[in-house]
Amino acid sequence: MRPREHFDQELNALRQQVSEMGRVVSAALERAITALERGDVELAKEVIAGDAVVNEAKDAIEQRVVNLIATQQPVARDLRRLIAALSISYELERIADYAKGTAKMVVGSPDPNRGPLSAPAELIALGQTAKANLDRALAALDNGGADAIKDIVSHEDEIDHEYKRLKRALVAQLTPPETADLLFIAHNFERVSDRALNMAEKIIYTTSGDQVELND
Repeated sequence: MRPREHFDQELNALRQQVSEMGRVVSAALERAITALERGDVELAKEVIAGDAVVNEAKDAIEQRVVNLIATQQPVARDLRRLIAALSISYELERIADYAKGTAKMVVGSPDPNRGPLSAPAELIALGQTAKANLDRALAALDNGGADAIKDIVSHEDEIDHEYKRLKRALVAQLTPPETADLLFIAHNFERVSDRALNMAEKIIYTTSGDQVELND
């Protein structure tokens, strides 16, 4: 096998590795949203415990990128793909942290006087919309689809609007400490979509070499 052919196979394997990490993170976020909706403490604990798998996946991707840079002679396009893989794995790791943080809010405080967290339907909807943007970014990662990236950008404004509206409603209607917990979760969901947008920027960088700011 020629060196270039071998390197291309390694780059494709790296992309698949990042995609698999994305699927794990998407599933964790979905479980966190479901746990929030149902008040399912045991499911939330599973999300928290599963975060270690995501961290290991990120470390493995970083090590693979370092090895490829050290042992191969990547040209500009190759370097873009390697840098993008590192950046996207970082974004995914942060999204997994938001899922874990949300799950921790579901598990709640050890204070016996605190009741279960009751999430309004609008908050659940915000989480589902944010997850949909993450899944669009993962689809674009798999096929480089420009349409998926356009959808991410178009839904980002919707998420920002809903987040701000929900934040005002929570502050007006609820009392601490529940307000603080729900605001924290709403912020997590808003940041999930921001991270998905960052991923889309890296995908554009990989395919075209253009550095773009989609969140202006």
